Amino acid sequence: MNKFLIILVAVMSFAVAGVANAEMTMSGNLSQFVAMGDKIDGGVTSKFNRMTFGTSTTTDNGWTVGGSFSMEYGSVGSGSNSAYLPTSNSMYVQTDAGTVAIGQAADGVTAIVPRIGAMVPGGGHDAGYQYLFDGGNAASNGVAFAEAYYAMAASKIDVRLPSVNGFSVGVSYTPSNQFTPDQGLGRQQAAMETGGRHGETVHAAVSYSGETEGMSYTIAFGSITGNAQNNGDATNTLATFTNNDLNAVTGAIKINSGNFTIGGHWYNNGDSFGASADAVQAKDDGYTVAMEYAMGNITLGALYAHQELVRGTRAATVRTTAAAGTAGQVYEDEVTILGIGYNMGGGVNTFVQYNQMSHTDGTHVTTTDVDPSVLIAGITLGF
Repeated sequence: MNKFLIILVAVMSFAVAGVANAEMTMSGNLSQFVAMGDKIDGGVTSKFNRMTFGTSTTTDNGWTVGGSFSMEYGSVGSGSNSAYLPTSNSMYVQTDAGTVAIGQAADGVTAIVPRIGAMVPGGGHDAGYQYLFDGGNAASNGVAFAEAYYAMAASKIDVRLPSVNGFSVGVSYTPSNQFTPDQGLGRQQAAMETGGRHGETVHAAVSYSGETEGMSYTIAFGSITGNAQNNGDATNTLATFTNNDLNAVTGAIKINSGNFTIGGHWYNNGDSFGASADAVQAKDDGYTVAMEYAMGNITLGALYAHQELVRGTRAATVRTTAAAGTAGQVYEDEVTILGIGYNMGGGVNTFVQYNQMSHTDGTHVTTTDVDPSVLIAGITLGF
């Protein structure tokens, strides 16, 4: 019997060894930041420290099949993983007709619309390092200065068509924005009762890239449509209400000429974060303009961004920390960023970024408005 088991194990070992497996790659990022400023707590911290395991292979019919698992390891043991990329787990199939990804992948709007907010060294406001030290944003829904559910890693199906004559198209379908990596693996309907996020969602985006008279440019537009937010918000003090459906639009243009790059980004979430019966309807929109100049290993950049948020009647009423009278007040955030970056080679980048911010709570009778400034020095290592 023992000899039989030994022979069986040996046979199975050779069988497994004979199976062709895709090769694995590993990459990642390490970062550390030091900050100081006015009206903020300075100190040392980090963000987007991550490891990614990826693989791809070619099937017998010529398709490319791959995938990756990426985790922001700073969240391990904290009780919750990041609901945003780069925490993700997805696979894709690439054919001549296009690429289909399934899992916690970037949506079409996030990937196709140029991210102007990331142009300044240090990631501008897209990386959000300044908000690790300043939590005063009053006009954000999700990610600051970006459309609803920007970079959200909810489980989805994403389709990208091949680029034709400079045009690129992407469409994503998300069964529910409730189910992000921090919600675990379960897909039970009970999860829909909490969280305050919209449900079934479709992202669609198109871009055009071209060149003219020594300049290259990309113009892109995207829309996000879907079901309303659920009514299970823990702060809900109303018996019932009907939320507006998700309906957001965004667009951007990015122009490069030699070492100089300029860009602009705009988004409007409309009344997506309000209720249909609100006497005062919700509003949410913003824009970003930026420019960058590269000269060898040194990059200079500047950015200005503005966002506004109006809470509708429902949102003002259900908020346990604010009176219903905040409905209709315009909450605003502004940020001006100046940055300089130096590429040291070998995957090492350093930067110094200055941020001047302004937060307004929508009324001039309070003294809660602040104008913090943050100076950040950072170093990142990609591997």
